[in-house]
Amino acid sequence: MVFLVVFASVLGVKFYMVTRSKTNTDFTRWRDMSLNQVNNWCMQPNVTTCKCANPLKPTPRHGHKTWTEAHLENIKLARNHNVPKKSPFRETDVVFLGDSIIEGWRGTSLGQQVEKKEGNIKVFEELFDMDKGGEFDGIALGISGDKSQNLLWRIRNGEMPKNLKSKVYWILIGTNDFLKGDLEQCSEEVVFMGIQRILEEMMIIRPESTIVVNGLLPRSDVGKKTDGRLYEEDEKTVMDAIDSVNNQLEEFCKLHEDLEYFDPSGLFVEEDPELGDGKFSKYISKELMKDRLHPTPFAYRKWGKTIIERLRLVLDGKLNVERRGL
Repeated sequence: MVFLVVFASVLGVKFYMVTRSKTNTDFTRWRDMSLNQVNNWCMQPNVTTCKCANPLKPTPRHGHKTWTEAHLENIKLARNHNVPKKSPFRETDVVFLGDSIIEGWRGTSLGQQVEKKEGNIKVFEELFDMDKGGEFDGIALGISGDKSQNLLWRIRNGEMPKNLKSKVYWILIGTNDFLKGDLEQCSEEVVFMGIQRILEEMMIIRPESTIVVNGLLPRSDVGKKTDGRLYEEDEKTVMDAIDSVNNQLEEFCKLHEDLEYFDPSGLFVEEDPELGDGKFSKYISKELMKDRLHPTPFAYRKWGKTIIERLRLVLDGKLNVERRGL
């Protein structure tokens, strides 16, 4: 039986809180997942030449630039974050897991500082570092370019140490699973399966925590990103596939205890009637995503503020000892 506790759509942000009684199948379903369940591997209709990695197999990226160094830095951050600061009772409120969009909070790419991302650090500290005035305390464990199977490997190899205690794990992964190239984009079936595999893993290893699934953020692959359009008539775009994945994630979250869906897509999308009617008028402005994929500091702040609002609901009654003044 499913009990829908909360549904809201505020300022373009959609989220669900769902509870149900626990069953053993909740924690073993991933073992029944199989690649035989994939009907179409390629995103574009009638295309069979795409190259997709196994979405169920944990896979590292050792040897790719500074990926290993970035992973080791994440392990260090995860292990040390619960070291007492102002209070020995202090706990982490939220751990963000994902790819470059999550790593962007730290102003880095593959662990290396990026000058144009420095503004993101200040935004994160103001929102998620209590030592610097943030309302909540959190860390961002992302690596640029990672796909679902890469994050799955990281989770199982050091980035979820036993001493990392967090009330909320916030996951955003999957956009890189839509591989680049005209004939190399994987289908929404494959992308969703990879994300589902991670969620099943997290429900096993962090059963006492709330897991928030962030819907894939909008991105443009229309017109080589010249105007940020998201949809094109008579052609399937990556945004069409993202919509499909997000719909599947939303439905999946409705069926699981302590698994919540959060979709801030509306924050990043604007409309211009000159581009077309209906969904064809939607685009991403450079003010929000200069490259039509990664948020600018301005967009990170907008997104972060909605995350704060969501955390207030999730953590209601679960605030750490320090903030309760005990």
